[in-house]
Amino acid sequence: MTARVLVVENQKLVRQGIRAGLSRNGALDVVETASGAEALAAAAHDAPDVVLLDFELPDRPGPEICAALLERHPNVAVIVLSGHRDEASVRAALDAGARGYLLDDEQDLDLSRAIERSLAGERVIDPRVAAVLLDGDNSGKPKLSAQELKVLRLVAEGLTNPEIGERLYLSRHTVKEYVSHAMRKLDATNRIEAVRRATALGLIEGTAPRSSGEGRQIRETLVYNEAGGPVRSSDLKVTPLKIDKLDTRSEAP
Repeated sequence: MTARVLVVENQKLVRQGIRAGLSRNGALDVVETASGAEALAAAAHDAPDVVLLDFELPDRPGPEICAALLERHPNVAVIVLSGHRDEASVRAALDAGARGYLLDDEQDLDLSRAIERSLAGERVIDPRVAAVLLDGDNSGKPKLSAQELKVLRLVAEGLTNPEIGERLYLSRHTVKEYVSHAMRKLDATNRIEAVRRATALGLIEGTAPRSSGEGRQIRETLVYNEAGGPVRSSDLKVTPLKIDKLDTRSEAP
């Protein structure tokens, strides 16, 4: 059976080279696009089985396009092609639902084989990237993706899920998924607790713990009115009141 492959690559020569290489495989029907918007439109029209997705696109980041594609086509296998091998980039792609992450500087990159493996349900990850994920860092902090941190910051500001989605060009459902992932990684039972834990760990910029002159630990944190209703009707049941300085010794356990 013929598998439909959508190639999403910003650079024309690279895109055409990938298509030419894959077209030698008679079992692959290849379509190419140059941007995230074109990819979403092509996927809606052609219903691809596999998407080869450039990490850096001119209109939106690859991980965002990956999440948008999977929201509309949950069965598609997305393989990200990237020159980035840092942990944050890799996790951003995998957290968005990518089934594979391959480095585009690999001399013997066999995309046809990668497509075959992904169609069989396998994860296809470059060994150098896998090593980065295994090594990680030893800080002991939860490993939140850049997108999860963005969403948490906006939750802390009191934005609703639709507002966060509009700000980040994501659907409401995708925003809820990011919040759920962050809650799980932070071992939090609700989004308020997730924001508080991220704040205490210094994962949200500008909220790292600091020390007072008397040796007491003071942190800047967000205070919420948990009993009150939200300013607007939404599934975000918190209302931000103020930023205050709390003495950790006086907090309830």
